[in-house]
Amino acid sequence: MKKSFVVLAILVAVLASYAPAIRNGFVWDDTALVLRDPLIRSWRLIPEGFNHFLFVDATASDFYRPVQRLTYTLEYAAFSFAPAAYHITNILLHAAAAIALFFFAGEFLLACGAAPARRRWIPALAALAWAVHPVHTAAVVYVSGRADPLAAMFGFFGCYLVLRSRAAPRLALLWWLGSAVAFLLSALSKESGLIFPALALVIATLLRDKKSALKTVAVAAFVATAYFSLRQAAEHHPSPPPSHTASLATRPIRVARAVAEYAGLIALPVHLHMDREVEARATESMQTNMNTFAAREMQTLLGVLLIGATLYWSIRARRRNPPVFNLLVLAGLTYLPISGIIALNASVAEHWIYVPTAFLFLAAGLAVAPLLEAKQPRLALVRGSSVVLATWMAFLAVRTGFRTLDWKDQRTFLERTIAAGGDSPRMLINLGGLELSEGKLDRAKTCLESALKMEPDQPLAVLNLAVVALRQNDFKTARSLALRATQMPWVDAQAHELIAVLDHKEKGEANPLRLRLAARTGTPNWSIEKRYVHFMDESGATESAIRELQTCLHTQWYRAESWQLLGQLLTKIGMANEAAIAHEQASAYDVHLNKHTGVL
Repeated sequence: MKKSFVVLAILVAVLASYAPAIRNGFVWDDTALVLRDPLIRSWRLIPEGFNHFLFVDATASDFYRPVQRLTYTLEYAAFSFAPAAYHITNILLHAAAAIALFFFAGEFLLACGAAPARRRWIPALAALAWAVHPVHTAAVVYVSGRADPLAAMFGFFGCYLVLRSRAAPRLALLWWLGSAVAFLLSALSKESGLIFPALALVIATLLRDKKSALKTVAVAAFVATAYFSLRQAAEHHPSPPPSHTASLATRPIRVARAVAEYAGLIALPVHLHMDREVEARATESMQTNMNTFAAREMQTLLGVLLIGATLYWSIRARRRNPPVFNLLVLAGLTYLPISGIIALNASVAEHWIYVPTAFLFLAAGLAVAPLLEAKQPRLALVRGSSVVLATWMAFLAVRTGFRTLDWKDQRTFLERTIAAGGDSPRMLINLGGLELSEGKLDRAKTCLESALKMEPDQPLAVLNLAVVALRQNDFKTARSLALRATQMPWVDAQAHELIAVLDHKEKGEANPLRLRLAARTGTPNWSIEKRYVHFMDESGATESAIRELQTCLHTQWYRAESWQLLGQLLTKIGMANEAAIAHEQASAYDVHLNKHTGVL
């Protein structure tokens, strides 16, 4: 089986499975990372993109992923806000990650001394199954999920180069330099990319290659130094803490349930949705609670059994099939950070197993190989296994195609996620916000109240309910909720802004002090700042508005809309030359400024 044929097969399979996604729009975090990020608007801002974490104009995050932002910059320059281009890029990156996995797997089996036949078909089938598996749709169909394919593509390629240095020692220096660059790009694509240098070190250790291990340590030190130097220097505002964190005593239970949850998604990926959880949520129905708690207990037991079976498999494989043992070790290392032992912002997530499943599929292929290569039952077993495998692969590809439709647009994504069981406070708040933006106030109120029942002190739910009350002219309720929100970090600035709007509606006069307080509260918020600048201008204090805007531009000089607004205000007071300079700066920081001014 020629490698070029396998590469073509992977590419065709990925394109065919994910083709429906090309017609999808932007959903969820895509709004913040693509439509509202000022740092992707011009190639001139590429260096500045490395100085900021993600979500510049949204709730702060701990995600430092400048390479992900760089890809958006290139797409914006070429295609503006055409969503099809962004989806095609995601699909191609996923195909590239699968191809990198294929080459890594072949080189890994060669290093492990596997037979030539196994080095040909096992990497091909494992990479193909991994490429079309629908559990990865959240990383591929969702534009903001791009960090996973990016990190995996560079990470697998880096591991391939490390192994390649063993087979081609004459070019070893070139391979090692390439691996260092690949590992660094992987880490700068997503934090989990930092695991790949560690995987390369583990591989060298398992293969008992001391020279490679020492060189890998040097590469890992370079990657860690470069990555953390860039990350430490970047502007960063603390992100909101998780709404609830499992205690140390209950984490083993979560670990067991997560294993069972993921096993079901891998073997039979029918019930797929975002915002998964493995905790039993209490409802008003006692019978429902009993059924839910019983199901979760069964899931815990199943998880324990699966963990035990995997450990038993690993112990047996260590002597009988060392390559399988090595792959299980790699799968375990990549799974450990997202297993539930460490407190993260969710219980489980489909895209978290993007990399662990790659090693798991390879291990499964190697484990089955001896059965298919047996002399007596070979023909019948091969035929039966081929039918089963072909059927499963076809199911995976078809399921992936249908799953892509769940991301068609914001409403489809939210409603299908909630209907499938992802009715978390976060999803309900997002749906409530969508209903609010479309003027469906009663439906918005229902969603937000449901979110508050699950999480009584959810800041965004409280704030949005205040907006609903304001639009329904229920000023008393709106003020009560807004005042409550002023005591909540992460939404206090928006709450002060809302109170200013409420004062204007109730009393017919604006409250400049309240708007100023909103603009000075919390982390910089361009939406609030812009409202404050417009208010000063409309109140006749245009020169004060200009000074306020210039103060903002001292720190946020990269924001094209700020320069554009400054140019408009300078024109208003007759400073034509200064206005022209400001407009020139605006055009420099947004190559499509005139097309999408209203989107910024």
